[in-house]
Amino acid sequence: MTGAIMDLAAFKAQYPEWIARARPALEQKRWKEAFAGFPGPVNAAAPWTIPAKPLADCRLALLSTAGLYVAGEQAAFDAENPEGDWTFRELPAGVDGARLAIAHAHYDHASARQDLNAVFPLDRLREFAAERIIGSLAERVFSTSGYCTRLDLVVEETAPRIVAGLKADGVDAVLHIPV
Repeated sequence: MTGAIMDLAAFKAQYPEWIARARPALEQKRWKEAFAGFPGPVNAAAPWTIPAKPLADCRLALLSTAGLYVAGEQAAFDAENPEGDWTFRELPAGVDGARLAIAHAHYDHASARQDLNAVFPLDRLREFAAERIIGSLAERVFSTSGYCTRLDLVVEETAPRIVAGLKADGVDAVLHIPV
């Protein structure tokens, strides 16, 4: 493994043994025991890229790991799966926050229920766009479940599909809210 780059082959080789050992502890929510020896990456040096243009000229998208989905229209994340859920939900940037539900069993939802902007600051980004602090808000935003042990599926399936959507939308920058 080099820097922040994940050695996917090593992860895939080590994961089956880890999940076999960890599954009972995961199912009983004994997190410290379960994640001992997890074969995940170590981020030794996060890359920094200087923005190509001022934020006021950028098209911005939002990506949150809060486990949000449009209730009644989209499937909930599988919040009880011991391995987590590696899928994502595309949400229209104009969605009313009252229509969003949370399917994520690994954080306290109290702050999100009090003000969804705590985990999904869509209202603030709309204000920033109206005030020209950002150039514009992408027409769709994204949510994932922040709990997922299947990093291989995130790397090979989830991330490339989200990136493709961001590129198709002409996004210059992403505000990522890890929950």
